[in-house]
Amino acid sequence: MPRILWQNTDISWLAAVVVVVVLALLWVGYRRSPLRGWRRLAATLCKLAALALLALCLLDPLWTRTQPKKGENEIVVLVDASASLDLAESAGGETRAAQVQAALASGADDAAWIKALGEDFRLRLMTSGPQTKSVPHFRGLKFDGTRSDFCRTLMTLRTGGSNLAAVIVVSDGNATDAAAWKTDAKGAPVFTVLAGEKAPQPDLSIVDASVATSPFEDAPITITARVSGSGKGTLSALDEQGKPMATEKVTLSGNTPQTLRLRLPVAKPGVSFQRLELKSEGTKEATLTNNTRLLAADRGAGPYRVLYVSGRPNWEYKFLRRAIAGDDDIQMPALVRIAKREPKFEWRGKAGESVNPLFRGFGAKDGEEAQRYDQPVIIRLGTKDAKELTDGFPKAAEDLFAEFRAIILDDIEAQFFTQEQMNLIERFVSERGGALLMLGGQECFRAGGYDNTPIGRMLPVYLDQATSGPAIGDARFNLTREGWLESWMRLRTDREEDEKRLASMAAFHSVNPAFSIKPGASILATVSDAQNSYPAIAVQRFGEGRVGSMLIGDLWRWGLNNEDSHKDMDRLWRQLMRWLVVDVSDSITFAAETDAADHERVKLAVRVRDRAFKANSDALVKIEVTQPDGTKSQLFVEPSLKEAGLFETEFFAAKPGNYRAAATVEDAEKRTPLGSKAVGWTYDPMAEEFGRLEPNRDLMQRIASETGGKMIELDDIAKLSDMLKNIRVPVEVTLSTPLWHTPWIFIAILLLLLGEWILRRKGGMA
Repeated sequence: MPRILWQNTDISWLAAVVVVVVLALLWVGYRRSPLRGWRRLAATLCKLAALALLALCLLDPLWTRTQPKKGENEIVVLVDASASLDLAESAGGETRAAQVQAALASGADDAAWIKALGEDFRLRLMTSGPQTKSVPHFRGLKFDGTRSDFCRTLMTLRTGGSNLAAVIVVSDGNATDAAAWKTDAKGAPVFTVLAGEKAPQPDLSIVDASVATSPFEDAPITITARVSGSGKGTLSALDEQGKPMATEKVTLSGNTPQTLRLRLPVAKPGVSFQRLELKSEGTKEATLTNNTRLLAADRGAGPYRVLYVSGRPNWEYKFLRRAIAGDDDIQMPALVRIAKREPKFEWRGKAGESVNPLFRGFGAKDGEEAQRYDQPVIIRLGTKDAKELTDGFPKAAEDLFAEFRAIILDDIEAQFFTQEQMNLIERFVSERGGALLMLGGQECFRAGGYDNTPIGRMLPVYLDQATSGPAIGDARFNLTREGWLESWMRLRTDREEDEKRLASMAAFHSVNPAFSIKPGASILATVSDAQNSYPAIAVQRFGEGRVGSMLIGDLWRWGLNNEDSHKDMDRLWRQLMRWLVVDVSDSITFAAETDAADHERVKLAVRVRDRAFKANSDALVKIEVTQPDGTKSQLFVEPSLKEAGLFETEFFAAKPGNYRAAATVEDAEKRTPLGSKAVGWTYDPMAEEFGRLEPNRDLMQRIASETGGKMIELDDIAKLSDMLKNIRVPVEVTLSTPLWHTPWIFIAILLLLLGEWILRRKGGMA
């Protein structure tokens, strides 16, 4: 900033004396002057100003100013060379890349504004794409980058050099790493140059897409996509072999993106990949690169084991077991009590016999496997081997947590369990993250004595209210508002069809009445008789897990109505079982997280727990990654210092396509296998690059304003040379000019004295 510097401040007293003397002489000289009115005042001011300038010159004033030191300050010119710029905004028009090239160079010479900046600054020319490169000039640029990663480059450049004066970025603003942008208070200003005015037309595009899995049988995988553009098109989901799995027609108006959902009717367990395609009907588009997306879905791979405990053989178990018989991922070992504890009598089936003769029919032999008279008679069904559950319900966390994801209690009273076993079930849900479902048998809920027990505290309904009034009969089943929102509660894709199905359901006669639910619980279905409505299915979160209550004790009546009702009941059981196990973690979990700013970078995390679900850091973890071309990469995973039992590593994708990773876990000492898991992800850089084609004016304006720069249009790029000459730079030179030696000071004094003389002559003074 220009300013005046006084050099002889030590004689300022002399200047003050001169001013005082001048004022005295003027007062004396003009006191008796014949000049009157404005002439007298103007003449006085002219002489006073002239003598004041002469007095100030005694202080030897200097006129100082700063300007950039030539060749010492650096300016970086960063040009976005990504492929999305190589598109024309109208049919037959000039591409943005051609417009940018014309603004940077003219034939075999640099643009005039670049030359002008080069006279005062040291220029560094760079291009941004998947990698940032320094170039000697901008002539003959190739716009073929698969990504526009200039935000992270700007963040590095702004604080990377002490002599950096400014950064110029030329782009359409569609940065693929926009999520990484953060403003540092320190750093050089960024001047953004926006290329382009509107989105290329005509064009249909997939803006974004996501995939979700659910226990809903009609749609195990749902793809949600936002599409934009103008015209008619077809959105299709293809499997890995290119076979269409679902299609939907769409008509786009070009105003706002539309959201479409494709429900895939068939999906295999585990990791699968889908390819989403949007095809235009009869219209040639500006580009087809933004018409496809790669997606990965993970439905998990079983077997998912559910422990069923019943106090007596009943129809509910029969129909439930038949329903899941066709689901290879669900296994349901069962403990079914066929007789309660019996007192010892003197008479026995045979002389000297001490075991219960009820076991003879089940092939049990005398000895430890046969229950005594003072023990309940329990049979094991569907166990994985002869030893599993031989001691009844598990008593140790290692036997329960590691083997099962969910527990179903049916027709079993609370006294069947010891206090330690009930505490173990509570830990199974709250700490391990398992699921608990209580069915509506005659010895469950309040009738089973679960009030004021660890299991009763977890249930979503209150059990402390005594039931009074007539028994519930002819109760009709219906879904609540929350129930309609849960896909696993619905059995039809269309709500009207589901309502017709509910209207034709059989009435129920065995209901455990509950009059209120706990805070945070949800009622998904109700049963209603002529007077009242009661919860039929209620659920809630409890700690890390979930708990559900099926308060109907004769759901099997539904399946006896007709064949269609039987199929619907089976489907509900399967979806209910899926809901129980779908979000329950195993002792080994494997996750792949793509970096939001750098999509090449994938963080692989494996969490290992022992059989009691405590963190296990004493493990050896290996990961094998299969790339799109079939190449396999072996990764050794290091234990994390942040979390016990966590093993982390990173993988950088180099080729577009589908990636699979398999993690194997071994005991570090015994080298015995502990388990394995698989995940999948996709790397599709061109889909991200062409995801948005309309210039991102907001981002470019934000970068400029937050760094102290300015945004201009590409047509105004020639103004940069004049604009940057006035910015504050790190290295400046100070120029000083003595005012006493400047001609305008001498001229000003002469003009003031001449004016005073003319006024006196006009006023009649000699």
